[in-house]
Amino acid sequence: MSNDKPEKALGDVQERDSLGRLKGQGRPKGSRNIYSQDSVKKLEELGFCPIEMMVEKYNEIQEALQDGSVRVGSGAYAQLLATQSQIINNLMRYGYRQVPEKIETEVSTNKPIAVKLNLKKRDKKE
Repeated sequence: MSNDKPEKALGDVQERDSLGRLKGQGRPKGSRNIYSQDSVKKLEELGFCPIEMMVEKYNEIQEALQDGSVRVGSGAYAQLLATQSQIINNLMRYGYRQVPEKIETEVSTNKPIAVKLNLKKRDKKE
């Protein structure tokens, strides 16, 4: 055999990461799988950009809210505000990383109370 790489002898241990997986195995982190590549290609063929559409919808809602065609305080007005807020949240994912939710834990500095029970009778000294 004319391989440039030396052959591994029996008993050689391959390098593993902290989770026990072999190094260099599997799909690289952040790479796209076949399905997401196909869907991106299809959207490009159709000339559809989800970000542009969300911005257009946001602007349409903003215009409807400002021109008075929807009465302030009505259910439709509240629904348009909720939709607009959802669009903003969806667009934020493209520009910013999601902030992880923090869970507050209470740190108490109180020491536990220790109760000693003596079962022996004490001798009375007088």
